[in-house]
Amino acid sequence: MAWRARRILTAARRKARGYFQLTTRNGWRMSAADAYLRPATKRANVSVLTDTQVLRILFDGRQAIGVACRTGETTRVVKARRGVILSAGAIQSPQLLMLSGIGPAKHLQEHDVPVLIDRPSVGQNLQDHLQFRLIYRCAKAITTNDALRTLWGRAKLGLEWLLFRTGALAVGINQGGMFARLMANAKTPDIQFHVATLSADIAGGKVHDFPGFTLSVCQLRPESRGHIALASSDPMARPRIFANYLATATDRDYAVQSIGFARKLAGTPPLADLVEAEVTPSPGVRTEGEVLDFARRNGATIFHPSGTCRMGSDEDAVVDPRLRVRGVAGLWVVDCSIMPTLVSGNTNVPAMMIAEKAADMILEDNEEQHLGRTSWQAQPYRIAI
Repeated sequence: MAWRARRILTAARRKARGYFQLTTRNGWRMSAADAYLRPATKRANVSVLTDTQVLRILFDGRQAIGVACRTGETTRVVKARRGVILSAGAIQSPQLLMLSGIGPAKHLQEHDVPVLIDRPSVGQNLQDHLQFRLIYRCAKAITTNDALRTLWGRAKLGLEWLLFRTGALAVGINQGGMFARLMANAKTPDIQFHVATLSADIAGGKVHDFPGFTLSVCQLRPESRGHIALASSDPMARPRIFANYLATATDRDYAVQSIGFARKLAGTPPLADLVEAEVTPSPGVRTEGEVLDFARRNGATIFHPSGTCRMGSDEDAVVDPRLRVRGVAGLWVVDCSIMPTLVSGNTNVPAMMIAEKAADMILEDNEEQHLGRTSWQAQPYRIAI
C-alpha cells in the first residue's frame, strides 16, 4: 500500500520554503477515501455502509465476532469471521470500547454497561493541539477576504482553479506555515504556525468585510491530559469530552509566549509592512494575565485529538504494540487514539501511516495464526468497520 501513501503526498515533494505539504493532486484534495477506500471498493469482498452508526462490538466470550449497527431506524448485526478493526478516532473509539464493556469498571457500572474487561486507561490520556488565532487587518486589498467579497472575485478564483488548477482553491485554507523553537531549552521546534490569507471570527466562518489574514500558533507537545467519558449507555448519545486544555503551568507559559512570538512576527518586516492593525487579541491586551485570559477564551482545537486508546507493553495500555486490544481476541484499534503521545505536527498523514503499518501487522499475524488452522482463523476475511 506504500504507493498510495506516495500518491497522496505528491505535493509534498515541492521544495519551496514556507509552504505546507498538502495531500493534494492536480488541484484536488487527495483524501484517505480517494487514495485508499475508493480503489478498494472495486473488490468483491468490500462493502461500505453509509449513514450508519456502530452501536457496540459483539463478543463470543472474549472473541470479537462482529458489530451491531444502526442505519436510520434499522438495527443490524454485521458478523466478522476473523476480527473487527475499530477506526472511529480518538473520541469515538474509546466510547465504543466502553459501550462494549471494555473500560474503567466503575464508570461502566455507573451507566449499567456490563463489564467485559476492566481497563481504566480507556478514554484517558486525551491530547490535542490548542491553537491561538491572531487576526490582522491587511494594509493592501490582496487577501482571500477581498476575493470572496465580490462576485467577480469569486468567479476569478473559480476560473483560476478550473483552467489552471492554481490559486486559493487549489491549496488548503492555511497556505503557509512554520515550525519554530520558542523556549530557550528546546532542542527541536516546539511551536507550529498556520498562516491563512483570510480571516473570520471562527474557523470556517464568514470572512471579514476587510482585507485580513490570520496567524495561528500552537504548542507542539502539550503536557495537559484530558479524557473521554460516556454520557450514558445510549450509543447515540454523544460522549463527554474533557479536553483539559492549559491544565499545566508549562502549557500556560507556552500560550502566553507563543502569542507574544506571533506578535513579534507580525511586527517584523516584510510582514509588518502589510499590517494595518491587530484585530485580535487587540492592542489593549498586553499583560501576561490578559494574554492568558485571551488564550483561555479563544483557544480552539486544530482537530488533532489522540492518545485515548494508548499503545504500550505495560498492563495498563489499551492496545499492545501490534494494535491488538489487550484482554480480548480479534479486535484492533487503528487510528490516532493509539498514540502514546501526540506527534509534533499535523495528524493526517501519521494516521495513514498507522493504518499502513497496522495492515501489514494484521496480515502477518493472520498468516501466523492461519498455520494453526483454528476454525475462525481458516475462514476468508470479512472485516466489520
